[in-house]
Amino acid sequence: MASDLLGIGTSGVMAQQRLLQTTSNNIVNVNSQGYVRERTLIYTNANGLGTGDMLTERVINAYAQGEVRRDTSAFYASSTRYQQLANTDSLLGDTSNSVGAAISSYFEGFHTANEAPADISGRKTTLSQLSGMVNRFHTLSAQLDKQTDTINTTIGDEAKRVNSLINSINDLNQAIIRTQGTPEENLMLFDQRDEAIRQLSEKMEIRTVPQDNGSMLVNMSTGHSLVLNGSVAQLSVVPGNPDAREPELQLNMDPNKITLNNKDIGGGLGGLFSARNDLEPSKRELGQLAAAMADAMNQQNRLGMDLDNELGGDLFSLGSSDGLAYSQNTGSGAAKVSFVPGKGTEVTTFDYEVQFSSATGYEVFSVDKDGNRTSLTTGTTPPATVQVAGHGIQIDLSGTPAAGDKILLQPTKRAAAGLGQLATRAEDLALASPLKADKNKNNFGSAEIKLNGITNTGAGSGFGTNSLNPASPQVVKIDGSGNYQVYAADGTTLIGVAPASSKGQNLMAALESPLGGPKVYATPAQTPGYEFSITGKVEAKDSFTLSYNTDGFADNANGLALADLQNKDLVRKSSNAGTSNDKMTFNEAYSSLVTGVGNTASQAKSQLKADETKLTQSRGIFESVSGVSLEEEAANLIRYQQSYAASAQIVSTAKTIFDTLLSSVR
Repeated sequence: MASDLLGIGTSGVMAQQRLLQTTSNNIVNVNSQGYVRERTLIYTNANGLGTGDMLTERVINAYAQGEVRRDTSAFYASSTRYQQLANTDSLLGDTSNSVGAAISSYFEGFHTANEAPADISGRKTTLSQLSGMVNRFHTLSAQLDKQTDTINTTIGDEAKRVNSLINSINDLNQAIIRTQGTPEENLMLFDQRDEAIRQLSEKMEIRTVPQDNGSMLVNMSTGHSLVLNGSVAQLSVVPGNPDAREPELQLNMDPNKITLNNKDIGGGLGGLFSARNDLEPSKRELGQLAAAMADAMNQQNRLGMDLDNELGGDLFSLGSSDGLAYSQNTGSGAAKVSFVPGKGTEVTTFDYEVQFSSATGYEVFSVDKDGNRTSLTTGTTPPATVQVAGHGIQIDLSGTPAAGDKILLQPTKRAAAGLGQLATRAEDLALASPLKADKNKNNFGSAEIKLNGITNTGAGSGFGTNSLNPASPQVVKIDGSGNYQVYAADGTTLIGVAPASSKGQNLMAALESPLGGPKVYATPAQTPGYEFSITGKVEAKDSFTLSYNTDGFADNANGLALADLQNKDLVRKSSNAGTSNDKMTFNEAYSSLVTGVGNTASQAKSQLKADETKLTQSRGIFESVSGVSLEEEAANLIRYQQSYAASAQIVSTAKTIFDTLLSSVR
């Protein structure tokens, strides 16, 4: 009997000691990262007396653990994306970076110069504001590019961290397999491996598959393997295709190499790619604004006369950009894209793709921010130059492409960085009109002649080199019937007659040859590049003249037109030029850019909050099963201490009985 009691008591002491060890281990690891609560199961002895086998195991719900991993990936994807968007939003919201403020200051400079157009000081102020605006475009463009560079660097760093975690998981798998015979040693390894997997889920979205030998296979959400039985895949950063400045991730598991779709990565890495993509529309909208603004200012300045009595020139330059050939191309074809002067209002935020059907055949597609392609035009070379109607761009093709080759064109992506300042002298601002209109002081009537506007001073116009072409309309005489006879500079070469019924309005459009015959200028494009009207009462033999506005520096007609560009809708608003209300002002375009980023950041913040709530919930469910509860463990500790003391008392009782038996036989 004593021996039975001793065995029972001893087994009880050992069992309670094991339970106390487990509980103590839970308590001291309550704050250990990745620790999973353990429990020890005690089984009765096979002969029914005392305790038998003891098994310590982790308390875990695999489904809840999987939910935590999935929600962790979603949270870190949202968090990473929002952090980058918040940086962009802050950047655009900083008034010191505001292109919109610089544009407003630039136009204020024109208002100042127009008050005294012959005064060089006002012009210098305007030129200074022009330089400041160009610098602001450059600065903001560079800051957006810097954000992209920072993201690209972080992608490389995170890829290295992912590789380290993948290797750690594989090493822990192998250690678990080697220690299958000693499960107590496994528990720590399982915790370490699960924590490594959880950390990996922060970086990318993953799925796990447990194996019978205790190891764990790890795959991407797409099914691509990361950890197999004894082998691992590794991530590498490779140049983007076709844009080498936008690196991509490649999954390497010898001998296979797979370029990953950025949208399939998930986790913090996926969030970085999403954030990088979020920056792209801002770059293109900024470039579109730069192109539209520069083109409008150039075209208007060309319609004026500067302080050197010369027709105005371009104030800004817009560089061309080289196309990006895809790595799988087999030919030597190349392409370059540039903006068509006078077509700035047509410029979009699209990228474009040239796809070759042969060495001479090609098709041009627009590519929106989501990668959707729309065919715009087809053609063959020669000619090697094609203007894409309605998009304000010109594509120059060269080399010898092969069928199937593709080239990506990004005209607006770096247009802001490529914006250049051509006007370096205050005299270059063409504030005056190049024409002046006069009436003969001996006229009998009271009519006045007024310029309605200048539309062209270049090729095909009535202007020569800083002068009026002698053959262009310059003299108006009123005949006996009140008709308006328009002559060349010599006053004898009749160009056409506007009937009296026109009342002198828009004479170039009303001009007929002969009177009652066809229009001299069938379309506005055929006119000499200017229009004028004679208003008021005219009398026979009254005459009026147009002439080059030599030394007319006090005139600010073109300066007013330049300043008024701020209020005109000159930036394309939508991708469909056929829609109504399709244009917006320069400041509206910049505000749209800022607002768009702000709205995207707000949506990303809302998504982050939702993902954070979901992760908190899934963690709570997981912790309710696998987390350590100090209250529960403290209660267990007291209970096991009492059981230990009681078991020890059994041993003591057995010893007393045994001692009594020994003394009785002496």
